[in-house]
Formats: sequence, C-alpha cells, structure tokens
Amino acid sequence: MEPIKVTAAIIIKNGKVFIAQRSKDDELSGKWEFPGGKIESGETPQQCLKRELFEEFGIETKILDYFGESIFDYGNKPIHLLSYFAEHLSGELILQVHQNYKWIESGELDKIDWAAADIELAEQLKQRLTK
Repeated sequence: MEPIKVTAAIIIKNGKVFIAQRSKDDELSGKWEFPGGKIESGETPQQCLKRELFEEFGIETKILDYFGESIFDYGNKPIHLLSYFAEHLSGELILQVHQNYKWIESGELDKIDWAAADIELAEQLKQRLTK
C-alpha cells in the first residue's frame, strides 16, 4: 500500500515548540503531534501545510525550510510524514480540529505522548535544538 503523504509544521516561538493534541473523536485521540495534514491532489507539501494551519488554527504562516520526514505504518494506513519549519505570522490560535495545544521547551520533547508517526521527528528536533 502506497503511504499517505502528510505534512507537519515545526513552529518555534520564543524558544518553545508548538504541538497540538488530537481530538477526542480521532482514532489517535489524546496523542500529541506537530500539526499539519494530508496533501491534496495538485498541492505541494508547503501549500498543504499553509492551508492546514489556517483551517485547523486560523493562523497565517510562512513555510520555511524542510526539516525531516518519518514513515510509519499504523496497520490500516502507512503514513509518510514530511515536516517543515514554519513561522506564525498572524492570527490568534483557535482550535478547530484539535482538543488542545501547548508550547513546550525542547527538554520536554521526549516526555510527550506522541502519535507514533511524530516520535522520530520529535527525537530529531530534540537533537537539533540541544546541540
């Protein structure tokens, strides 16, 4: 089965990392993730990420450099997660899809109950931020 291509945003502001908690009615309810979503047909990963962040949080962002990727098979669907650094330009964070969000210190990255596909990205980010 071909993996579903999904994007994830790495947003760092004032030294803290933005993460979001999956909604109560989601199959990964309660798990934390770097927010993003499924790439639609004809969309670049960057366009997808900008759209998803607006739809899910009502914020305008600038998508920056590619960060890294992760491939994880949840059994019923393999996910190919592509992550990019993103900058929050404007807009108040309003939860549309997630049940919660928070800004965490880099030292907390390995203490979060991550969605499985995000674990590798969290490890890569912690290594990069603690150098």
